Amino acid sequence: MTDHKEAQRTFAARWFEEVWNKSRREAIDEMFPEGAVLHDGQNEYRGPEQFKLFYDALRAQLSDVRITPLETISEGDVVCTRWSSTAKHSSTGKELVVTGISILRFEDGHLVEGWQNWDQYGMMQQLESKAPAAFSQAAG
Repeated sequence: MTDHKEAQRTFAARWFEEVWNKSRREAIDEMFPEGAVLHDGQNEYRGPEQFKLFYDALRAQLSDVRITPLETISEGDVVCTRWSSTAKHSSTGKELVVTGISILRFEDGHLVEGWQNWDQYGMMQQLESKAPAAFSQAAG
C-alpha cells in the first residue's frame, strides 16, 4: 500500500476516534479545514463552524457515542469506511445501534470533501418513532 493511502486510512480512523469516540470537538478544527464540505443526506456543512452545528445537534441527542470502523477501502484520493456505532439517546435513555458508510476525498493529503450515509430510518425504528413520510408513502 502506498504511503498516501495509508495516511488517508489513518486519518479516517483518527477522525472517528478523536471527534466522535473521544468527543474532542476541537479535533474538528484540527482535521476539517475551512474549504472542506460534508454531505449528509440533503444537508451540506462547509468548513469547521458549519460542521460543528451538525456535531453539536447530534451530540445533544446522543451520548456515549462509540463508532467502530468495520472495513476501510482506499482507492486513489478516496477512502470509504463502513462503520457501526452505539450511542445512548439522551431523551429516552435507549441504547441505539446504527450503521453507516463514510467516504472522504483528499487533495494534496488534506481532507476536502466527505459524504456520509447512515441508517436514520433504523435509528428511528429503535426509538419507536414514525417513519418519515417518504418511507410511509413507499410502504403504503
